[in-house]
Amino acid sequence: MEGLFPGFVNVLVQFRPRRRPDGPVELAAGATAGDLLKAVGQPPSSTLVVRGSTPIPESVPLVEGETLLLLSSFSGG
Repeated sequence: MEGLFPGFVNVLVQFRPRRRPDGPVELAAGATAGDLLKAVGQPPSSTLVVRGSTPIPESVPLVEGETLLLLSSFSGG
């Protein structure tokens, strides 16, 4: 399914832990989870993209209107 504007896909992104506000992100049609990570400045090496309750690989295309959780690892002591 194509977005509201031809050539684009819109997704709602939730960040956990909250490093920035949740909100919509618009990407080129055919964008992947990896493209989303680049667009929002999250490192793929320490961030999972979660669709529903399932982590998805960076190569998976995004679906118009879906909500994705970006789950970043963190450490401390």
